[in-house]
Amino acid sequence: MKKQNIIVLSSIILVLVAMRSIFNIPNFNPIGAIALMGGILFHKKSTAFLVTIGALFLGDVILGLSSPIYIDYMFSTTFLFVYVAFLLTILLGTALKNRASLMTISLGSVVSAILFFLITNAGSWLALNYDRSLSGLMSAYNAGIPFFRATLVSQLLFSLGIYIIYNLATQRKTSLA
Repeated sequence: MKKQNIIVLSSIILVLVAMRSIFNIPNFNPIGAIALMGGILFHKKSTAFLVTIGALFLGDVILGLSSPIYIDYMFSTTFLFVYVAFLLTILLGTALKNRASLMTISLGSVVSAILFFLITNAGSWLALNYDRSLSGLMSAYNAGIPFFRATLVSQLLFSLGIYIIYNLATQRKTSLA
Protein backbone atom coordinates (compact mmCIF):
# COMPACT_ATOMS: atom_id res chain seq x y z
CA MET A 1 0.00 0.00 0.00
CA LYS A 2 1.39 3.36 -0.98
CA LYS A 3 2.20 5.80 1.79
CA GLN A 4 -0.32 8.33 0.44
CA ASN A 5 -3.06 5.67 0.50
CA ILE A 6 -2.25 4.85 4.12
CA ILE A 7 -2.50 8.56 4.92
CA VAL A 8 -5.88 8.82 3.15
CA LEU A 9 -7.30 5.77 4.94
CA SER A 10 -5.89 6.83 8.31
CA SER A 11 -7.38 10.31 7.84
CA ILE A 12 -10.80 8.83 7.09
CA ILE A 13 -10.53 6.70 10.23
CA LEU A 14 -9.53 9.68 12.42
CA VAL A 15 -12.46 11.74 11.15
CA LEU A 16 -14.83 8.86 11.89
CA VAL A 17 -13.41 8.38 15.40
CA ALA A 18 -13.97 12.09 16.03
CA MET A 19 -17.55 11.75 14.73
CA ARG A 20 -18.14 8.85 17.13
CA SER A 21 -16.88 10.94 20.02
CA ILE A 22 -19.01 13.96 19.13
CA PHE A 23 -22.23 12.23 18.04
CA ASN A 24 -22.59 9.42 20.56
CA ILE A 25 -25.77 7.70 19.37
CA PRO A 26 -26.13 4.18 20.85
CA ASN A 27 -24.92 1.58 18.35
CA PHE A 28 -24.90 4.08 15.46
CA ASN A 29 -21.20 4.64 14.99
CA PRO A 30 -18.47 4.00 12.43
CA ILE A 31 -16.30 1.62 14.47
CA GLY A 32 -17.68 -1.60 12.96
CA ALA A 33 -17.18 -0.13 9.50
CA ILE A 34 -13.64 0.91 10.40
CA ALA A 35 -12.96 -2.67 11.50
CA LEU A 36 -14.41 -4.22 8.33
CA MET A 37 -12.84 -1.72 5.94
CA GLY A 38 -9.51 -1.74 7.79
CA GLY A 39 -9.37 -5.49 7.20
CA ILE A 40 -10.23 -5.00 3.53
CA LEU A 41 -8.12 -1.94 2.68
CA PHE A 42 -4.93 -2.26 4.72
CA HIS A 43 -2.55 -4.66 2.99
CA LYS A 44 -0.95 -5.92 6.19
CA LYS A 45 -3.11 -7.68 8.78
CA SER A 46 -0.98 -6.20 11.55
CA THR A 47 -1.70 -2.66 10.31
CA ALA A 48 -5.42 -3.43 10.05
CA PHE A 49 -5.49 -4.69 13.64
CA LEU A 50 -3.32 -1.93 15.11
CA VAL A 51 -5.07 0.98 13.41
CA THR A 52 -8.59 -0.36 13.98
CA ILE A 53 -8.17 -1.39 17.60
CA GLY A 54 -6.18 1.80 18.20
CA ALA A 55 -9.05 3.86 16.75
CA LEU A 56 -11.59 2.00 18.86
CA PHE A 57 -9.51 2.47 22.00
CA LEU A 58 -8.86 6.16 21.24
CA GLY A 59 -12.58 6.76 20.78
CA ASP A 60 -13.32 4.90 24.01
CA VAL A 61 -10.77 6.98 25.92
CA ILE A 62 -12.25 10.22 24.55
CA LEU A 63 -15.76 9.07 25.51
CA GLY A 64 -14.46 7.94 28.91
CA LEU A 65 -12.92 11.34 29.60
CA SER A 66 -16.17 13.07 28.73
CA SER A 67 -18.48 10.73 30.66
CA PRO A 68 -17.80 9.08 34.03
CA ILE A 69 -20.46 6.46 33.26
CA TYR A 70 -18.52 5.41 30.16
CA ILE A 71 -15.37 4.84 32.23
CA ASP A 72 -17.26 2.26 34.30
CA TYR A 73 -18.35 0.57 31.06
CA MET A 74 -14.76 0.52 29.76
CA PHE A 75 -13.74 -1.68 32.67
CA SER A 76 -16.74 -4.01 32.53
CA THR A 77 -16.78 -7.61 31.30
CA THR A 78 -19.13 -6.78 28.43
CA PHE A 79 -16.53 -4.36 27.08
CA LEU A 80 -14.25 -7.32 26.27
CA PHE A 81 -16.95 -8.84 24.08
CA VAL A 82 -17.19 -5.62 22.06
CA TYR A 83 -13.48 -5.83 21.27
CA VAL A 84 -13.76 -9.54 20.39
CA ALA A 85 -16.59 -8.72 17.97
CA PHE A 86 -14.48 -6.04 16.29
CA LEU A 87 -11.42 -8.31 16.09
CA LEU A 88 -13.56 -10.89 14.27
CA THR A 89 -14.88 -8.13 12.00
CA ILE A 90 -11.30 -7.23 11.05
CA LEU A 91 -10.69 -10.91 10.23
CA LEU A 92 -13.84 -10.93 8.09
CA GLY A 93 -12.50 -7.87 6.27
CA THR A 94 -9.17 -9.58 5.58
CA ALA A 95 -11.09 -12.55 4.14
CA LEU A 96 -12.93 -10.18 1.77
CA LYS A 97 -9.79 -8.23 0.82
CA ASN A 98 -9.38 -9.59 -2.72
CA ARG A 99 -13.11 -9.45 -3.50
CA ALA A 100 -13.91 -5.89 -2.42
CA SER A 101 -16.95 -4.51 -4.25
CA LEU A 102 -20.10 -2.69 -3.23
CA MET A 103 -21.90 -6.07 -3.05
CA THR A 104 -19.29 -7.90 -0.94
CA ILE A 105 -18.90 -4.91 1.37
CA SER A 106 -22.68 -4.77 1.82
CA LEU A 107 -22.76 -8.49 2.58
CA GLY A 108 -19.76 -8.16 4.91
CA SER A 109 -21.52 -5.29 6.69
CA VAL A 110 -24.62 -7.41 7.31
CA VAL A 111 -22.56 -10.39 8.50
CA SER A 112 -20.43 -8.22 10.81
CA ALA A 113 -23.53 -6.52 12.28
CA ILE A 114 -25.00 -9.96 13.03
CA LEU A 115 -21.69 -11.11 14.54
CA PHE A 116 -21.58 -8.00 16.72
CA PHE A 117 -25.17 -8.59 17.86
CA LEU A 118 -24.58 -12.26 18.69
CA ILE A 119 -21.24 -11.78 20.47
CA THR A 120 -22.04 -8.66 22.49
CA ASN A 121 -25.45 -9.88 23.63
CA ALA A 122 -23.98 -13.26 24.60
CA GLY A 123 -21.46 -11.23 26.58
CA SER A 124 -24.28 -9.34 28.27
CA TRP A 125 -25.91 -12.66 29.12
CA LEU A 126 -22.69 -13.91 30.72
CA ALA A 127 -21.78 -10.67 32.50
CA LEU A 128 -25.12 -9.34 33.66
CA ASN A 129 -27.90 -10.77 35.79
CA TYR A 130 -29.54 -12.99 33.18
CA ASP A 131 -30.43 -16.59 34.06
CA ARG A 132 -27.74 -19.00 32.91
CA SER A 133 -30.18 -20.87 30.69
CA LEU A 134 -31.37 -20.83 27.10
CA SER A 135 -34.25 -18.66 28.26
CA GLY A 136 -31.80 -16.19 29.81
CA LEU A 137 -29.73 -16.09 26.62
CA MET A 138 -32.86 -15.44 24.57
CA SER A 139 -33.78 -12.63 26.99
CA ALA A 140 -30.35 -11.07 26.41
CA TYR A 141 -30.77 -11.31 22.64
CA ASN A 142 -34.29 -9.90 22.90
CA ALA A 143 -32.96 -6.93 24.91
CA GLY A 144 -30.44 -6.24 22.13
CA ILE A 145 -32.95 -6.20 19.27
CA PRO A 146 -33.78 -2.46 19.56
CA PHE A 147 -30.08 -1.65 19.06
CA PHE A 148 -29.56 -3.98 16.10
CA ARG A 149 -31.18 -1.69 13.53
CA ALA A 150 -28.77 1.16 14.35
CA THR A 151 -25.83 -1.26 14.21
CA LEU A 152 -26.89 -2.63 10.83
CA VAL A 153 -27.69 0.73 9.24
CA SER A 154 -24.50 2.40 10.49
CA GLN A 155 -22.40 -0.59 9.43
CA LEU A 156 -23.80 -0.43 5.89
CA LEU A 157 -23.64 3.37 5.53
CA PHE A 158 -20.18 3.87 6.99
CA SER A 159 -18.61 0.83 5.26
CA LEU A 160 -19.90 1.85 1.84
CA GLY A 161 -18.97 5.47 2.57
CA ILE A 162 -15.40 4.55 3.51
CA TYR A 163 -15.08 2.39 0.39
CA ILE A 164 -16.37 5.08 -1.96
CA ILE A 165 -14.43 7.97 -0.38
CA TYR A 166 -11.22 5.93 -0.22
CA ASN A 167 -11.50 4.92 -3.87
CA LEU A 168 -12.29 8.45 -5.02
CA ALA A 169 -9.42 9.91 -2.98
CA THR A 170 -6.82 7.37 -4.05
CA GLN A 171 -7.83 7.39 -7.72
CA ARG A 172 -7.62 11.17 -7.78
CA LYS A 173 -4.14 11.07 -6.24
CA THR A 174 -2.80 8.41 -8.59
CA SER A 175 -4.21 10.14 -11.68
CA LEU A 176 -2.47 13.39 -10.71
CA ALA A 177 0.89 11.73 -10.10
